[in-house]
Amino acid sequence: MNDDNIWRWDDTKAVDSEGEQAQKEMDALLMRATGARDPDEAVNMLLGRPRAGQPHEETVRLQVRVPESWQKSLDRQAKTKHLSRSEYLRQLLGKAAMQTA
Repeated sequence: MNDDNIWRWDDTKAVDSEGEQAQKEMDALLMRATGARDPDEAVNMLLGRPRAGQPHEETVRLQVRVPESWQKSLDRQAKTKHLSRSEYLRQLLGKAAMQTA
């Protein structure tokens, strides 16, 4: 990135990678861009919600009350991952649900 925060291609920094090395480099880039801990989490973050028409489980609405300090902390954490509060909470809940499944 340049000082003016605009991305520009720079041939002098281009690297030719193939096979497993290319996959490792792309995984690292995806994790860095999303703040994910592993490539699968990064892909899930980038894909977001299932598209309309794809088979999926019905969803339900959960409402909870939390201290304001929790809300502010969660919002800060979501912002660092470039996620909305709702998406960040969905990911947290999804991880917890998968651990007990």
